[in-house]
Amino acid sequence: MSKLTSLFRQLELIKLAKKGPFSWDQVESLLEKKSEGRDLNLQISKRTLNRDLREIQELFGLVIEFDFKSARYRINTEESSENHLELIESFETIQAFGRANRLNGKVFFEKRLARGTEYLKPILEAIENKETVQIVYEKYWKWETETRLLRPIALKEYLHRWYVMAWTEKDDLRFFGLDRIKNLQTLPEKVKLPTAPDLESRFLETIGIINDPSEPVETVILTFTEFKGRYIQSMPLHPTQQILVNDSNILRISLRVKINYELVSAILSHGDEVRVEHPERLKKIVKVKAGNVFHQHLTP
Repeated sequence: MSKLTSLFRQLELIKLAKKGPFSWDQVESLLEKKSEGRDLNLQISKRTLNRDLREIQELFGLVIEFDFKSARYRINTEESSENHLELIESFETIQAFGRANRLNGKVFFEKRLARGTEYLKPILEAIENKETVQIVYEKYWKWETETRLLRPIALKEYLHRWYVMAWTEKDDLRFFGLDRIKNLQTLPEKVKLPTAPDLESRFLETIGIINDPSEPVETVILTFTEFKGRYIQSMPLHPTQQILVNDSNILRISLRVKINYELVSAILSHGDEVRVEHPERLKKIVKVKAGNVFHQHLTP
């Protein structure tokens, strides 16, 4: 049985589990139906089901257990993690790609450039093994490359790009874009890492990756038009987003973040459908940036 077949089947099991507790009969019926009209035979034994559930836990962090009292399988919400849901979405996208190839001229995906994802695996291994990596790195603003020795401690995705957080040669903690890495070599010697900050708290303080330690976390209040507000409710700007006003005219929200370049860019991206209410210094920054759109003189 191919690994691809297993992944197709496991995705169907995850979808079934998310609907609520299910029985073995439901599994058999579902997989029989999903096998119809396909080259894949998704039907399995109970032994294979148990193996699938172990792999689902390992790959996606979703714990699906058999409850002997009800004779049904159910998600153990306390033991499950939501950290790998992106993998499920990615696999569903792969399925969509396969169908789109049969519907040429009907389905259009956004074209994206390579983002350095080939370096994800060696960087993850370096993080796990506490190893140093040597990279050849290109700076956008200098148009030249430099060789750096980094001690990676975390990976973060933002706006379809991956960044590695690493200790530099001077023990500074900085981000490096994987799409700007031109070459990477792992140095197998184990290294001693400085004490890292609480990364989850650090990432929660900002939109994006820029986190200036000297900047305070502030309450940011934004007002959106009713139409744009629907979008902001479905795609929150930040995990700390809270709704203050939601009526037929406006949506007003609050965020607890640091004021940085990414926050300002996110606000400006909504044009005249957003207004900064608080704080005053953010109002001034956005006003200046918006004015520069019309008055900035750029060299042709």
